[in-house]
Amino acid sequence: MRDLTRIWLCLLLGVGQALASDFDWEVRRFSGRDYVSVEKITEFYDLPRGVKPENKSLSLVKGRRSLLFSLGSREVEINGAKYVLSFPVMEKDGVYWVSRMDLGKTIEPALRPERVPGIKPFTTVILDPGHGGRDKGAASPYEREKNFALDVARGVRNELRKAGVHVVMTRNSDEFIELHDRAALTNARSSAVFVSLHFNASPNREANGLEIFSVTPRGSPSSEYDELLVRDMVEEYGNANEVQSFTLAHAIQHALQGAKLNMFDRGVKRARFAVLRLTKVPAVLVEGGFLSHPEDAKRVASKEWRHTYASAIATGILEFQKLAAHKTAPRLAADYRKFPSLPTTTVAALPRPTPVAGGLNLRELPESGSD
Repeated sequence: MRDLTRIWLCLLLGVGQALASDFDWEVRRFSGRDYVSVEKITEFYDLPRGVKPENKSLSLVKGRRSLLFSLGSREVEINGAKYVLSFPVMEKDGVYWVSRMDLGKTIEPALRPERVPGIKPFTTVILDPGHGGRDKGAASPYEREKNFALDVARGVRNELRKAGVHVVMTRNSDEFIELHDRAALTNARSSAVFVSLHFNASPNREANGLEIFSVTPRGSPSSEYDELLVRDMVEEYGNANEVQSFTLAHAIQHALQGAKLNMFDRGVKRARFAVLRLTKVPAVLVEGGFLSHPEDAKRVASKEWRHTYASAIATGILEFQKLAAHKTAPRLAADYRKFPSLPTTTVAALPRPTPVAGGLNLRELPESGSD
C-alpha cells in the first residue's frame, strides 16, 4: 500500500517518471487529513536537511530559497514574505508535518511560480476600487476608504497604461456598484485578471499592515477562522483559478514588500469575498493598511505614499504578466531591495533560485496514508 501511495502521489504531483520512481513523499493521515513531512519537503526543494527546531520554529535557508515554519501556526515565511496556510504545522513523533493542501496550494506556487499550470497570457487588467457612492467603506481622520481606493486605482491604471496594458475600471467616479456586477463585468472578459483595492479597519486600534487575499481553496477554512464550515466545501467560480490567483497575489506581495512603504506585512491570505469567489479569472483583493490605525492612516493620507503603493501594485501585476507570457518567475522582495531601479524589461537577467527537478500539480491528491 505504501509503494502504491508513493507512486500515485508522485504521478499526480506531475514530478516526472524518473522522480516518481525515486522520490517517496511518505504521505501520512492525521485526524482525517493528509500530511507531508517537512523533512520530505526540504529534500524535494533541496533545502538543508536535518535542521532541528529552535523554540518550536524551523528555519530552512539555502541561497535565495527559504522556508520558516512555526509549530502550531498557520503562518509561514517563504523567500522572505509571509503567507497564511490552510492548516497549522503539526508535530507527530518528533517530526513536523504540513498538510498536502498547503504543499500544493501555497508552498509550491510560492517557491516555483514559474511551474504553476494554467496561467494564461492576458490582455486586460480589471481594477476594482472598493466601495463607492453610498457605500463609503472605512473612515480615517483624513478621508473615506472609497476615495482612497479610487485614487490608488487611478495610480495603478496610469502605471499599467505606461507599460502598454489595457485597463478597465469597475468604477471611475464616486458611484455605487453591486459586488456581483463587478464580477460580471470581469467575467465578460476571458483574457483578464482582476485586482480589487481596499483599505482596512478594525475595532482593535493596534491592528495594522498590508495584506492580500486570494480565494480560499475548497475544503479549507478562510484565514479569518480555524474550523471548517459547511460553506468551505462549496466549489465557487473562483476556485477554478485558485492557484493562479494565489500566484498573482504572490507577485504583488513581493513587489509591495520590496517597496519602501514602511508597513507591517500581514501576508497573503485566503477569503471567500464575493468578488473573489464569483470571478472566473485570476483575482485578488489588496488591503492597503488600516485606516483605524493612527500610523497606517497617516501614511495612506500621504499622496507620495499612495503613489509608491500604486506603483508597487502595478509592478506586481506586470511581473505576473511576464510570468504568464514567458514563464519567468516574478521578482522576490529581496530583488526589489537590491535593484530598486531595475527596469521590468531586464527582470530575466536577475539571479534565480536553483531550479528543482520535476513539478507539482496538486489539483487532485490521493486520500491515502494512515494515522
